[in-house]
Amino acid sequence: KPAISTLKEVEAFLASHPSEIVTIFIEDYVHAPNGLTKLFTDAGLMKYWFPLSQMPADGKDWPTVTEMVNNNQRLLVFTDNGSKEKDEGIAYQWRYLLENE
Repeated sequence: KPAISTLKEVEAFLASHPSEIVTIFIEDYVHAPNGLTKLFTDAGLMKYWFPLSQMPADGKDWPTVTEMVNNNQRLLVFTDNGSKEKDEGIAYQWRYLLENE
């Protein structure tokens, strides 16, 4: 239940701030099939979802903030579990992001 409450707060924020973009990094311990996707769907967040199919690959550029806002693709979600990319369409963070020390 705490996860759905938090995600509903994110939905309320995005609904009331139409030019803002939110990024969520999930440390994934959810083992239920499609469990994460269900949480985001139940929270009403799929309408803001930046689709996996548009994630930049092979060093390509990200869309601009203006493009993301105009397309209402203002929620970026990443997981540390690579299998969730294929199973649930949630981006595996290390395929698209870099981290430095």
